[in-house]
Amino acid sequence: MFLLIFCKQLTPRVKYIFNFIFKDILLYEEDLSFTSNEIEFLQYDGPKFSYAEQPLKQELHFGSCKLLFETKIQPQHIDQIIFGDTQVPFPVKNGFLPFDVFAASFYFVSRYEEYLPFEPDKHLRFKAENSLLFQLDLLYIPVIDVWALMLKNILLKYFPLLKFGSRAFKFVPTFDIDRAYHFRNSGILKNTARIIKALLEKDKERLKNVLLTGLKKRKDPFDTYEMLRKIHNKHNLNPIFFFLYAHKRDKRYDVNIKPGKENFNALIKETAQYADIGIHPSYASNQHKHLLTEEIKNLSMLIEKPIHKSRQHFLRLHLPKTYLQLKEVDILHDYSMGYASQPGFRAGTCTSFYWYDLQLEKQSVLKVYPFAVMDSTLKVYLKLNPEKAKETISKIMGNVKLVNGTFCCLWHNESLSETETWKGWSEVYRFMVEMAVK
Repeated sequence: MFLLIFCKQLTPRVKYIFNFIFKDILLYEEDLSFTSNEIEFLQYDGPKFSYAEQPLKQELHFGSCKLLFETKIQPQHIDQIIFGDTQVPFPVKNGFLPFDVFAASFYFVSRYEEYLPFEPDKHLRFKAENSLLFQLDLLYIPVIDVWALMLKNILLKYFPLLKFGSRAFKFVPTFDIDRAYHFRNSGILKNTARIIKALLEKDKERLKNVLLTGLKKRKDPFDTYEMLRKIHNKHNLNPIFFFLYAHKRDKRYDVNIKPGKENFNALIKETAQYADIGIHPSYASNQHKHLLTEEIKNLSMLIEKPIHKSRQHFLRLHLPKTYLQLKEVDILHDYSMGYASQPGFRAGTCTSFYWYDLQLEKQSVLKVYPFAVMDSTLKVYLKLNPEKAKETISKIMGNVKLVNGTFCCLWHNESLSETETWKGWSEVYRFMVEMAVK
């Protein structure tokens, strides 16, 4: 028996967000059907509810605002209301809930606010602190997933025969390889400069690392790949590695080894034997599609597999330009949906979703995978020590486990090196893994 929803106008926005909530999050097993015919709705004796400004009679009713029925991208005047112990946007009257849960979910997951004028940071990124989720103190919560479960409980109270599937918590470890090695492959001149600098600054640890790595008496500090492999194999985890593989580089931000170096290529090939490989596009490729095309082609040729996964270098996600460009080069899965300066859920959900193109008003084929926490966010931006970082990870992962969602993390090989400023952080990663698998 299908679930019938009364809606005066079935727009692409309505269809998109209802399918995301009911099919992708709640795994509703029957069909969703919409009608704008009041008589048809009132005569239907199966499970149903209305989504409109006013109820038709005494049916289960969820109040709507205008957002899902608009076809333009325009500034929204968003009022807020207290609901439970949180503030929520898009308040409505005469509904079972005091806010439009569907409009609020769409606003967050579509990243509507990022299409409007905003003040960017130095990398031209949308700032976490400017987001509505941050301002509502909801960034650490996969709030759309929470609201979806709330809807499920309401519907089951009225229609106990409705059938929903069940999800299980998932952990997805991902890595950006910005610098495959610290001293290895740097060349004599660069490492000599490092030695001189270490001597001048009396930095015994760095001096020792440069010398011993150069003499092949010690592995490069950033060579943490075997340790990661053992951790992942122990817990049957399937990591994803995003490699920066660019011939033409911005020297300020693209500090990886140039493609062609034998040991760098060997590392990528070896990693591809047990993990998924994605492209980590160079800094400039966000503005120059031909660079992205070249980088994907070269990486694909190296591992002899097509490349369909990506994550933007420095998380330089500019909507809609970045996603339109990724679609043009056949990237089907993107893992850039998160902030550099704050952990949490940029799109309000821990569930992967198909990007909704607000300019064309339709769902695209590009699937977006939100990540919840990044190592440098905790250490560099928030300036947390390892113990405080564990507390933050515990809080966010706990919120994901409550909704049986997916916890995706972004880590770097260097943050497990136990050198210089990263001392104690390999334990943070191990802690996160142990918490995820127990």
